Amino acid sequence: MRLLRERPRPFVYAVLVHLMLLAVLIFSFDWTPSIRPTTASKPAPVQAVVVDAAQLDAEVKRQKQLEEQKQREVQEKLKRAEEQAKAAEEKRQQEDKRAAEMKRQREEQARKQAEEKRKAEVAARQKAEAEKQRKAAEAEKQRQEEAKRKAEAEKKRQDEAKRKAEAEKQRQEEAKRKAEAEKKRQEEAARKAAEQEMQARLAAEQERMATQRRSAMQRMIDEYVLYIQEKVQRSWIRPPSSGSELSCTVEVRLIPSGEVIDAQIVRSSGNAAFDRSVEAAVFKASPLPVPPDAEVMEQFRSLRFEFKPGSA
Repeated sequence: MRLLRERPRPFVYAVLVHLMLLAVLIFSFDWTPSIRPTTASKPAPVQAVVVDAAQLDAEVKRQKQLEEQKQREVQEKLKRAEEQAKAAEEKRQQEDKRAAEMKRQREEQARKQAEEKRKAEVAARQKAEAEKQRKAAEAEKQRQEEAKRKAEAEKKRQDEAKRKAEAEKQRQEEAKRKAEAEKKRQEEAARKAAEQEMQARLAAEQERMATQRRSAMQRMIDEYVLYIQEKVQRSWIRPPSSGSELSCTVEVRLIPSGEVIDAQIVRSSGNAAFDRSVEAAVFKASPLPVPPDAEVMEQFRSLRFEFKPGSA
């Protein structure tokens, strides 16, 4: 289509004129077949006709007028064909202008300015073209405004997307921070739990050892109390008035060497002579046997035991 539009206008005119001339010749040609006499036919009798010269001239003149009329008709048809071709060319030019105008709107700013200048020149020659240019300018302005509105909307959308992306990034960072804090908290809790468990185990072990120590100390105390009771029993002299059923509880205070520094009856037997004899036996048995463990000895500085004759 573009190649056809770019052909020279004289070529188009020539084609259209030849087509119209061919049409006129076809319709004006006498297609009635002529009958030629054959050699076998007999010649018709010759009839003499008197031809009037005036009539002949009139007929010739009429034929000439008919021929001139046909020529005028052919000229008119050719003229109409040329006008139609010219109108078609003008219509094509108008279509080309509209296509060029649409193309102009898509060109760069420099081409736009040049096209606007051309439109201004055309507007000076044709009012209708100027009106079309004005409408085109308004359409371009609307397009620019629409483009500006879309650009602003796109910028706003991008800003909103950026804001959301930053918010999402902050949320992820916050979630990561919380996750790390939670992990750290769990690790710290696990560490504390392990420490507490270790401390509990250590405390249990210490308590077990302390219990064992206390048991050992108590066994040692009980053992040395028996030693003391035996030694006091060996040093005791029974009073004449005391019976075998008498007993008392005596409290003895010692120093680390086993020397007795004090002996008191804390539960009397009811017989003063028996009580005094027990106190005298405690001092007589000094120094008493004491445990070699210093910690046990600290608890052994003051001890109580029941003295019952014959129980040791």
